[in-house]
Amino acid sequence: MAVNLIAQSLLGIKPTDMRQLHIVQDISIQSGGLGLAALRYAQALSRQGVSTTLFVANRYDDELEFEIIKNQFELVSGKNSILALQKYICAGQFDVVHLHGLWSPILAWGGLLARIQKIALFISPHGCLEPWALKHKQFKKQLALMLYQRRILGSASLLVATSKQEANSIRVAGFHQHVAQIPNGVEKIADSYQPSHKPTHTILFLSRVHPQKGLGDLVTAWARIKQAGWRVVIAGPSEDDYKAEIKQLTENLGVAADFEFLGLVTGDKKERCFANADIFVLPTYSENFGIAIAEALARGLPVITTTGAPWQDLVTHECGWWIEPNPDALANALSSAMGLPKETLMQMGERGRQLVTSQYSWDTIGKNAKQASEWILEPTSTRPPYIY
Repeated sequence: MAVNLIAQSLLGIKPTDMRQLHIVQDISIQSGGLGLAALRYAQALSRQGVSTTLFVANRYDDELEFEIIKNQFELVSGKNSILALQKYICAGQFDVVHLHGLWSPILAWGGLLARIQKIALFISPHGCLEPWALKHKQFKKQLALMLYQRRILGSASLLVATSKQEANSIRVAGFHQHVAQIPNGVEKIADSYQPSHKPTHTILFLSRVHPQKGLGDLVTAWARIKQAGWRVVIAGPSEDDYKAEIKQLTENLGVAADFEFLGLVTGDKKERCFANADIFVLPTYSENFGIAIAEALARGLPVITTTGAPWQDLVTHECGWWIEPNPDALANALSSAMGLPKETLMQMGERGRQLVTSQYSWDTIGKNAKQASEWILEPTSTRPPYIY
C-alpha cells in the first residue's frame, strides 16, 4: 500500500476510496468518438485518484492506446459476456456503475445489475438521445425504449451530457433526474508536424463516413462553388460502404477529381492530414460534442460545422463558422473561408487552439467528473454548477 501511495504521489494522483466500473461496447479506432470518450473519461477519473475499471465488451486488434495504472486504472475484457460482467458488478464492490452509450444488450444488463445490487448508476448517452439519432433506425430504437431502455435511463442517479444541447435533448426525451454537463476532452499533441509544400489548398473532413455527417451536402455545396487550387480530403472509416455512395455522387456532379478518399487514418497519417489542411469541415446533422472539431481546433485549424453540433463557441471566439445543416449555408461558408487570406485563417486557428487549451483538457474533465460523482453519492456539500 505504501509503495502504491508513493507511485500515486509521483503521478500527481490523490488517493480516494471511490471505486467505479465503466462499461463500453468497444474501443476500436474505427468505432468513432464514443469509445475514445469512454476510455479517456475513465482514465481522467483514475488520474484523480478514483479506482476505475473499464469493462470493454468486445475487443479488437485496432484499439485506441491506453495506459494501465496499477490500482488506479484497469481495463478488463468482457468477450461480450453477460456472465463476465455479472462477476465484476456482483463481486467488485463498486460505488458507481457508469454506462457509455445506449441500445446494446450488455449495457442494458449492466444497468439492470446495478439496480439489483443497489449501486449508483450513471449513464453517458453520447448523443444517442439526439433527435437525429433517435430517427435513424427509428423502429428498433423505439422498441428498445419500450422494452428496457427507458426503464434503465429512468433509474440512473446521474445522466452525463457533453453539452447544453445534449442536456436539452435528454430533457426533451423525458428524463428529469440530475444531468451533469461535462464535455469531452482533447488529446495532447505530442509532436509538431510541418505541412508539406503543395500548390493546392486543402479542406479536410475527418470523421466517420456516415449519413449523419452531411457528406452529401459537402459534395453538393462544393459542386456549386468549387475553386481552382483547392481540394477536399475525406478521411475516416466508412460505415455500410457509404463511401461508395458519396464517390458516386462526386462523379455524378462532375467533381470527382477534386476529392481524395483516404479511409481510416491514425497516428502520423492523421496528424499529417491536420497539418496539410487549411480548413476543417464537419457538416454534420447531429453531434453530442464533436471530438473531431475539438481536435481540429487544437491543431490550429479554423472550423466549419453546423448547428447540429454544439459549437457556438466558433462564432463567440471567432475561430470558425456555425451554420445551418444544408448545402446552401455550407456553400456560403466555404466560399467565405476560401476567400480569406492565409494569415487570417491562421489567426482564426490560433484563437481556436487557445479555446480548446483553456476549456477542454482531460485533467479539468477528470476533476469535474470526480466532483460530480462525490456529490451524487453524498450530496451534503454545494451542488457543482455544471449539475442541473
